[in-house]
Amino acid sequence: MRKMVLCGLLMAAVLAGGAPAAQASDASVRDVVITHAQRQVKEDKRFIKAMQKLNTRAQLRKAKAAAGRQAASVQQWRDALNSEVADTEPVAAGRVKMLEALDLYNKGIRRLQKGINQALANGGGSGVKKAKQALKNMQTASKRIGQAAELIIG
Repeated sequence: MRKMVLCGLLMAAVLAGGAPAAQASDASVRDVVITHAQRQVKEDKRFIKAMQKLNTRAQLRKAKAAAGRQAASVQQWRDALNSEVADTEPVAAGRVKMLEALDLYNKGIRRLQKGINQALANGGGSGVKKAKQALKNMQTASKRIGQAAELIIG
């Protein structure tokens, strides 16, 4: 009986103070955008360098690894931004637009990975063609991310 009561109290304590609450301010949203954008610049350089050539199997493997790192990095940014709440309408609208753009970017990365996997499995150019089309979609998403950042930062 004592163990059940103790377990119940511990569970109540964990539930009451377990997860940190999201900060509700425009400054916290701006901080998340700025810090993750600065971190993302380094990841983007590595990603772009890996995507320059997709001719050989070694280049495709390198691109596949870079796409995985890029997807993880963008998802981390999205998760951090999703946990924030804005005070004012312009920042809230920018936050929503950025979340949508990050989702579009992730969708492009998934398509890119699918194309690279297809090229690796078949050795065919159709996978490379799909991967290059996905890169174009990702460029559009990058522009949208930049536009949303301008809305948020001001």
